Amino acid sequence: MSLAPHVLVPEPLAGLVAGTHVALPERTSHHLRRALRRDDGSELSLTDGQGSRASAELTPDGARLRTDASVEARCVPQLVLAQSLAKGRRADDAVRMACELGVDRIVPVVADRTQGRPDERAATAVVDRWSAVAAAALEQSRGVHLTDITSCRTTADLADLAGLASPEGSGPGVRLVAVPGAPALPDVLQHHLDAEQPDGAAGVGEVWVTVGPEGGWSDQEVELLIGSGWSAVGLGASVLRTEHAGPVAIAVVAALAGRWRGRDGDPGSGSAAASRDHGVQDR
Repeated sequence: MSLAPHVLVPEPLAGLVAGTHVALPERTSHHLRRALRRDDGSELSLTDGQGSRASAELTPDGARLRTDASVEARCVPQLVLAQSLAKGRRADDAVRMACELGVDRIVPVVADRTQGRPDERAATAVVDRWSAVAAAALEQSRGVHLTDITSCRTTADLADLAGLASPEGSGPGVRLVAVPGAPALPDVLQHHLDAEQPDGAAGVGEVWVTVGPEGGWSDQEVELLIGSGWSAVGLGASVLRTEHAGPVAIAVVAALAGRWRGRDGDPGSGSAAASRDHGVQDR
């Protein structure tokens, strides 16, 4: 039995009650009716990407809530991926996978060895495209918090820790830079978590991971980042492609930070429940 389609809607759901009508984007309605073969009255799962979700049913002019909207708080620590741009659209795969894993923010990075360094127009196009990828990944993974895609930054920007403070003011953060041959990520992160507070992850506001482009970081970039407070971490014995390294690192960080246990340690609750739907709603 397949789950009801999970749909991102443009208007906030918080505070809405059963029976409320919600508009659906025209593209979404077309996809539901033509691609997924859903008729009026079909069950839907709605989210606004801001933490709210509700059960609904498809109507001729949108959707009608079957339940009051519920609100889910963001997990702590927040997970941030600073992903270097890659040739073509290869980095899009990293964005898609990281979003399905629940990353909270993605920062596109223009590194020293980035191929085809984007001008202002191209950089804006990257953000727009990655935002669309993030929206589709939210629906696929049945999440309720839409990943924030920031503007493009340089490696020098990453070194400016004060300039990268969380917009939510979530507290102190751990910043990790993937470097082949560095100490293992699990060991380094656990050291940071243990050092922050006795209760580990609860004392950390954010965990950042940044991965280099094709060809890797330059020596000068590694020196700059480590000198500004980033910790070098290794991602195993293999050297991964840039589009694979980010999601691998996010998966490890999420597990160590308790994300895989769901809410209150329940493996069947919260974001962990989405694992039951692998491949059900691939758009």
